[in-house]
Amino acid sequence: MALSASSRKERLYRLVAVSVGLLCSLQAAANIGLRLSLYGCTANGKPDLEEIMKNLTEKEEDLKDHYLKQGWVYFNQSFYYISSSQMSWQDSRDDCLQNGSDLIIITSKEEQDFARQFKKRSWIGLTDRETEGTWKWVDGTELKERYWTTGEPNSYLGSNEDCGEMKFYEEQHNWNDLECSYKNFWICEKALAQ
Repeated sequence: MALSASSRKERLYRLVAVSVGLLCSLQAAANIGLRLSLYGCTANGKPDLEEIMKNLTEKEEDLKDHYLKQGWVYFNQSFYYISSSQMSWQDSRDDCLQNGSDLIIITSKEEQDFARQFKKRSWIGLTDRETEGTWKWVDGTELKERYWTTGEPNSYLGSNEDCGEMKFYEEQHNWNDLECSYKNFWICEKALAQ
């Protein structure tokens, strides 16, 4: 008995649906198996939290070792890279992005104090390019902590100073606005959780 074209199509669709369902089941089983082998389980099949924490701690230490060997500095759950050359703000940011990081975002007095210790005029991840006078970090968040030098930001003599730098001052308030094309050192930041 010959099947009609619509019957053949229906059988083909069923075959495809069953095949996709089997593949999904196999993928789910493989994922479960990998998680169990990675994290370990107790005798009742539930994850062993102690083993999970041990594995995560080991991975965190491996990650720290990797970045420290490349010259990054670790502070408060983030890695920081301080450049040895000078580039424009955008070129500096591009360099950070190529390394899976971004220009530093300073969110606390402790982080400001940490960044000041490098004693170089350095680009930070702060700009008002989008809207003049509205300073934002490179991740789009608005500025909360402020460490501007007295009188800054000021777009000095009407210049187009749209990028933030940290100047080499001993004082805690050492930020300055500067033309983005100026050549500066820069500080990249990569959060450990990334």
